Amino acid sequence: MISAFLGSVRREVAFLRGSVWDLALISWLPLVLLAIIALQMSEGVMRNMPVAVVDQDGGAVARELVRRFDAVPGLKVAARPAEMEDAEHLVRSNSAYAVILIPSGLERAVLRGETGEILVFYNASYSTPSGSVLRDVSAVVQSQARALASEQSAAILGPDHVRPAPITVQSRILYNPQASYELQLVSLVHPALLHLLFMIAVVSALGRELRDGTIRAWLGGSRRDSVGAVAGKLAPYFLVFMLWGMLATVYLAAFRGWQVQGSVMMLMAGYLAMYLAYAGMAMLIVGLTLSMGQALSMTALYAGASFAFAGAIFPIESASTFARVWSALLPYTTFARLAAEQWMIGAPIAASAKSLAVLIIFLIVGLAVGLPRYLSAAAKPDVWGRR
Repeated sequence: MISAFLGSVRREVAFLRGSVWDLALISWLPLVLLAIIALQMSEGVMRNMPVAVVDQDGGAVARELVRRFDAVPGLKVAARPAEMEDAEHLVRSNSAYAVILIPSGLERAVLRGETGEILVFYNASYSTPSGSVLRDVSAVVQSQARALASEQSAAILGPDHVRPAPITVQSRILYNPQASYELQLVSLVHPALLHLLFMIAVVSALGRELRDGTIRAWLGGSRRDSVGAVAGKLAPYFLVFMLWGMLATVYLAAFRGWQVQGSVMMLMAGYLAMYLAYAGMAMLIVGLTLSMGQALSMTALYAGASFAFAGAIFPIESASTFARVWSALLPYTTFARLAAEQWMIGAPIAASAKSLAVLIIFLIVGLAVGLPRYLSAAAKPDVWGRR
């Protein structure tokens, strides 16, 4: 069994050396994808989101609001059109994420002690940047409103009668206090890309033997030797993608300064368990289809949508029953929970150990169903050569 394992390792390494695109799948392609995501998210937080301000009032209160909008790091007053029609054109052309309308009579209402209204029209098609813009605009308006209320009270009642609000809310961010999109997204998107490439590589490696009709020559020994040969074929991919997982972790922790709040070893164990789980699912798909083309198509459907259904960015609790079930059937969902626990929360190892157990279940189920069918295909010439 050990001899079959080592022989299969040498055989797969020799194949990769002679195949430009299969080697690219595990070498420079992951590097390019990881680098693109790292560069896109390197800013960390959203800044200078463009907005358009339509000032129909022109008073001192309106001018102060515009000044404050432009002073907020998250906002940039990109345009000040005179008409709403022009502002709407800016939003439609993606030159602004929101339009802030300061209606006529705002200052008159404030001086009378009445409540003036600021209207915000934001583009919900881009929910994340528009949500950030809306929060910053609301914070500026509320801050200015409190200042105006204090000034009016002091002018009418005298400074001694001005007191702060009887009740206030002080919120504290428990994890990721910087609200960094780099930490939140890069720590999740990197493994999402890696597990997709890993599963494609494994499915290609297993399906290639069926497509080329070489499975019998490769798995011609005893059943124990055949199991060792399958493990040897997949071993180079485990090694390479574990190195990519380590590199992604080192980039965030050492080069970008995002300290792992939990255990680095548990995080690496999570990577290994995730790859084992997807190796099991790859074996299941190849064993059921016995076709490289069909297996790759199913892999794209299964692993390609993992990030959207993991519940890490978009809440899965309020989704449909199908979405919740599909999320539970994806190993990445479990890994994303473990990664958040170790990267940001600093959860105890025992808490994340449950996730490791769940990932191993995926491996066991995949091997139990797919491996016997795959091994038996070595004696079925009628399934060889399928595309």
